[in-house]
Amino acid sequence: MNIKKNEKKKRRLKFGIKQKLLIYFLLVAIIPIVGITVYSTLSLTQSYTSDRLNQLKAIGINKADAMESWFTERKGDCNLMTETPTVSQLSLQAGTYGHPNKTNAIQQIEALFQSMLRIYGTYKEMILLNTSGHVVALSDLAGYQYGHTYGEDLSTKVYYTYPYVERLDQSYTFLSDIEWDDMVAKDYVAVTTSSVIHDEGGSFVGIVVFYIEDAYINSLMHNTEGLGTSGETYLTDFNGYWLTTSKFDYYVEKGMYDDLGETIMTELLTTVGIQQALTSKADVLKSSNTDYRGIAVMGSYHYLMINSQGLPWVLVAEIDVSEALAVVNDLTNISIWIVVIIAVVVSILGYIIAKKFTDPIIKLNTVAIKVADGDLTTDGKNDELGAKGNDEIAVLTRSFGTMTTNIRNIISS
Repeated sequence: MNIKKNEKKKRRLKFGIKQKLLIYFLLVAIIPIVGITVYSTLSLTQSYTSDRLNQLKAIGINKADAMESWFTERKGDCNLMTETPTVSQLSLQAGTYGHPNKTNAIQQIEALFQSMLRIYGTYKEMILLNTSGHVVALSDLAGYQYGHTYGEDLSTKVYYTYPYVERLDQSYTFLSDIEWDDMVAKDYVAVTTSSVIHDEGGSFVGIVVFYIEDAYINSLMHNTEGLGTSGETYLTDFNGYWLTTSKFDYYVEKGMYDDLGETIMTELLTTVGIQQALTSKADVLKSSNTDYRGIAVMGSYHYLMINSQGLPWVLVAEIDVSEALAVVNDLTNISIWIVVIIAVVVSILGYIIAKKFTDPIIKLNTVAIKVADGDLTTDGKNDELGAKGNDEIAVLTRSFGTMTTNIRNIISS
């Protein structure tokens, strides 16, 4: 019974010493490496995140500036139209019922409109409203299916009501929100600019309205140079509805829409960054939030006040977190493999070193158990103890053998 207990103690001792030494070696070697790796990874992640966010912010600012400048030019075009002699001198005649020169005035104004439509290339339709808001002259692009009609009452449209309030200001020019042209029918989305017309005497005689071709805005948003494969920019309205189409076919692939154009002013975006920008009325940077596809994205969300209605837009610049931090993730994986390799190497070396140190102790423990059981046949000169070398363990082992021999001699005598 005692022999079995001693054997268990022997096995436990042998396992315990080697295990402890091996663990010590691993801790001494791995802890600093792991600590450095974790610190480096966190620092690198923070640095890359900051750089990416600054890049997204810069892209957003550049596009916001380009868009604001472009809309300013559109307002300038409209204002310039009101100052042309043809419009300023003939608008009153064109808008006055029964005026003898009415037909000729309308023809000249429409000829000018048609010419400008071709020259500018950025408008779908140009309209002249009389002082009461009725259409008296118009020109539109061939194939434009939402054109207006002569005599149509547009006095409830924002592009009439806002300028009419400011009709005494000869320099006033209005830019609408990007919105449904008809809030009831909701058949198409439009953005317009309009400007008041004054004759040579300074009297208010009408309003010129331009329906803006928004292809430039979509083109600007779809230009994702510098944003990798997953990056995109787009525009939302003051509620978070799409104003430009997505770069990805997510909605079509999911069967939610037949065409991405159907998402405009229909699909609401609930991305945290967008809603936070609208709520705080300020630009927002997000290192990670879930986008409309359910994917974690890093983004900048620019709060814009461009239109004359005081309704904000949000210009979004986003990129998938996985792509934004791809370099960091790759380096992290490499670091993990380095730690694993070092752990394996240290384990092998640690085992060899631990075995070298623990084997003599285990042998000494075995002999000590025999001596405790009355076996005094061991001496310090045989190979049973493996007492080679001059280190402390070897000296202790030989001394134990010598002690055993002396005890045996004393008992024998």
